[in-house]
Amino acid sequence: MKKSQSTDKYADGAGFKMKNKIHLSLISLALAFTTAHAHANYADIEKTNTQTVFNQEALKAHPTKTPDIPKFLLPSNGIIALNNNGSLQLLTSNGRFVIKGTLYDTWAKKDLTSFEEIQKYGSIIPVKNLNIKMDDLQSATWGKGPKQTIIFTDPFCVQCHETLQQLNYLDPEKYTVHVLSVGVLNSNSQQRNFELYCAKDRYRADRAIITGNNSVRFEQIENCDREALMKREITAQVFGVSMIPFIIRDDGTYNVGKPVEGLKSFLESGK
Repeated sequence: MKKSQSTDKYADGAGFKMKNKIHLSLISLALAFTTAHAHANYADIEKTNTQTVFNQEALKAHPTKTPDIPKFLLPSNGIIALNNNGSLQLLTSNGRFVIKGTLYDTWAKKDLTSFEEIQKYGSIIPVKNLNIKMDDLQSATWGKGPKQTIIFTDPFCVQCHETLQQLNYLDPEKYTVHVLSVGVLNSNSQQRNFELYCAKDRYRADRAIITGNNSVRFEQIENCDREALMKREITAQVFGVSMIPFIIRDDGTYNVGKPVEGLKSFLESGK
């Protein structure tokens, strides 16, 4: 399966970088996971990887209880897989480091030994295998159908609102759409996102997220616990959300930006 990527321009500034503290939280959690299992076999990794980044224990352990094992973050923005005359090669995005050995996908729980396998499994986000509970992320939910969809949005993202308006064309008995609001475009987005998250009236706040209504103000919960919001933003980082809207359909295929073919067509193409 391949990811679907919109070619629309982002005049509304829908590309973003997460706040530094969230980015550092992700790095620390990822390093904690990597070092904790540096000498574990695949069976151990399979049992623990989906329970590490997102659960209560991991959040409590961050960052003071990170294992005291030497670690170093290589200067690179990612890994590139090359199909060089039928031979698989892996190197960092800056071309400096070549990776030799086996590439193991801890989400798919298998060795990726060919360019085609890397392309296939790297193009999906297997949410169903990751043991992520939407309630833990305090998602705004639309519909009650068996096909699960996740949409990352922002209170002031125009293309996100245009995409969410297309929920009207979906059958709520067929789809359940989890809308995760991340206030990342600017300070106004962050402030509004906090207001929506900490609203006493959860139902009306969720409707405001889904409809893109920023005119309604909400009475706030005192001493609002923002743990679910932190988990939500870390989840966005782990999933590689760099532009919004970011949509993950039931089969794991994801779309970056507003689907060119329309939300309904994108979701139905996963039949």
